[in-house]
Amino acid sequence: MRALILALAVLAGLKIWVQESAYRTATEEAIVQAYRARAADACRGASQSMPQISTVDADWSSGAEPRVTVGNRAVPVHIWQFDHELWNARFRQPYLVLSSPGPALSCTYDILAGTAVVARS
Repeated sequence: MRALILALAVLAGLKIWVQESAYRTATEEAIVQAYRARAADACRGASQSMPQISTVDADWSSGAEPRVTVGNRAVPVHIWQFDHELWNARFRQPYLVLSSPGPALSCTYDILAGTAVVARS
């Protein structure tokens, strides 16, 4: 009887894990499809304002590998600073990160604000 209960608990845990990973994958794909063009345009504009990055180096539209993140590690806020005005930007806001294939460049696009920041990785 214990083995049956243990097997059912393992199957329930496996079911929850499969559903959660399918949901996260589908959500990430939807966000990437919805915001990739806007992110590429914002990243192109941000990289043009940086003289050390040429337009050949930064091909944000086709070759960049996208990924969705929650929170921006570059914002200097600690987790216990709940009343800080940038707390949501650091820990809650969604960002689309485009990584350029050639040189080590990455562009972080803030989905809520519509702004982009280009940095060398």
